[in-house]
Amino acid sequence: MLRRVVLAVALLANLAPAQADDIRQIAIAPGRYADAREALVDAIEGEGLIPAPPSRFGDMLARTGPALDQPAPIYAEAEVLHFCSARIAWQLARENPLNIAQCPLAMAIFTLPGEPSTVHLAWRRPVGDSPGSRAADQLLERIARHTADNAGRSSLLR
Repeated sequence: MLRRVVLAVALLANLAPAQADDIRQIAIAPGRYADAREALVDAIEGEGLIPAPPSRFGDMLARTGPALDQPAPIYAEAEVLHFCSARIAWQLARENPLNIAQCPLAMAIFTLPGEPSTVHLAWRRPVGDSPGSRAADQLLERIARHTADNAGRSSLLR
């Protein structure tokens, strides 16, 4: 069992640098989580989209941490919001049926312990260089910028 865990950690460590290049982030500082979350929902809805109920990622980690010998929290607050643009989903699917794996789009919002006045938005860039992936990327960027503009000062970090 221990060998499997070590192997899984080694594999994940090797994958992390490649994945990090496809993750974008905006920090909103000073900011309040509740204000930034409301601005994020408004930005998604402002694009004519309806966010699904959020994934309360931070709560899940806090709940499972003690059982995994991980008592220190990573996030103070953390959620992932999912949403889908039918127009972009159709475009992506017509370009390549495998693009189903890119839907729905998602944006994470979180704060870190000890940094409550900095709110982070993070999202994965769509894979590929097609009209559909560029449209999805532009949508995510617009949502992030609108959120940052309406929730506080921002700095593009990646």
